[in-house]
Amino acid sequence: MRLRSKYGRRCHAFSLVEILLVIALLALFSSLFVLNLDSLIVQGEADSLESEFWRATREARTLALYERAPQTLRFDEEAIAFTVSGANGEKKFSVNTENWSEESDAGVTFTQRLADGSYSLIQGNLVTTKEIPFVRFFPDGTCMPFLVELNVGESQRTIEVDPWTGAELLPAEEVET
Repeated sequence: MRLRSKYGRRCHAFSLVEILLVIALLALFSSLFVLNLDSLIVQGEADSLESEFWRATREARTLALYERAPQTLRFDEEAIAFTVSGANGEKKFSVNTENWSEESDAGVTFTQRLADGSYSLIQGNLVTTKEIPFVRFFPDGTCMPFLVELNVGESQRTIEVDPWTGAELLPAEEVET
């Protein structure tokens, strides 16, 4: 907007509406940033837990092949670490929790699917998996078929691991008939 000064010269200025619009946009963007920052922190915590899980899984499989002896993978909730143990000792994979918020806690649950067609009815709920305390990796490169549930705060991720390759099994896509 162009205005004239009291001396007759033209000067440039912003109107009150323009200034309020800029302030409102800054407030909107800053609130979106603050809201997304919390979810980014939780996502980073979940990613660190998952990356340690995959490191421990690869190590357990490699040690089973190299040592030609079964290896066991467990999760220690007190130490927040995965433990790979076998005939030649154990190795810990600690999750880096330095940058975690104080209220974040980690939980890992290993489960195994029940045989096809079998299920349990527990307190009125149909259950097709059972919790297992550990996962075993064998000298031929395979492992027990299992699922792992990774929980950090409110973030939860379930991964099904292929017993032949040790990689994540992706869910089957539904095929239209």
